[in-house]
Amino acid sequence: MKTNLRLIGGKRLQSPNNICTRPTTLRVREALFNILNNRVVNSNWLDLFSGTGAISCEAYNHGARKIIAIEKNKNNSKICLKNLFSLQDIDNRRNDIEVICKDVLNWTKPNYERNFSSKILDLDKFKFDFVYLDPPYDANFHELVLNQIFNCNFLKKDSIVICEHSPKLIIKKSTLWETIDVRDYGQSRLTFLINVQHP
Repeated sequence: MKTNLRLIGGKRLQSPNNICTRPTTLRVREALFNILNNRVVNSNWLDLFSGTGAISCEAYNHGARKIIAIEKNKNNSKICLKNLFSLQDIDNRRNDIEVICKDVLNWTKPNYERNFSSKILDLDKFKFDFVYLDPPYDANFHELVLNQIFNCNFLKKDSIVICEHSPKLIIKKSTLWETIDVRDYGQSRLTFLINVQHP
């Protein structure tokens, strides 16, 4: 287990001893939360392909109200939960956080039965303000997942979906979403999308 992963502010997180996990860099996380700023406070946050949970931890530290992280790797999902439960004042907030060990490609299907523990509300009523997805850079299913997300019922009218990917990948235009911002940080790109099918 490695502990060289750090949050904004310096707190160390655990990360697995393998090359398959690629946590979002500190530079990208700092940039992201500077862009979002106070909008994170009291928000509902969905972290897809959450890995070690670095993004979820940053969302928590920046004031997110509810956080759901989806990670299919059992070891990584355990590390994600452990990292989240190591944060300050977490004892009073454990019911606001859930890490689900599921495949994102299935979990985001519009007709998928998403079962939560009793501490998280039904998705028919529970909507996310922010969705962050960070698939493997060499994967070819970014747009598949985006299509599924924008066809689900868990977005608000003004929700922001943030996709982290390689600068070599261009997120194509769609009738489902509108690109409102694109930022490059070395080997990483953040594409910010909003729903154009207002529910």
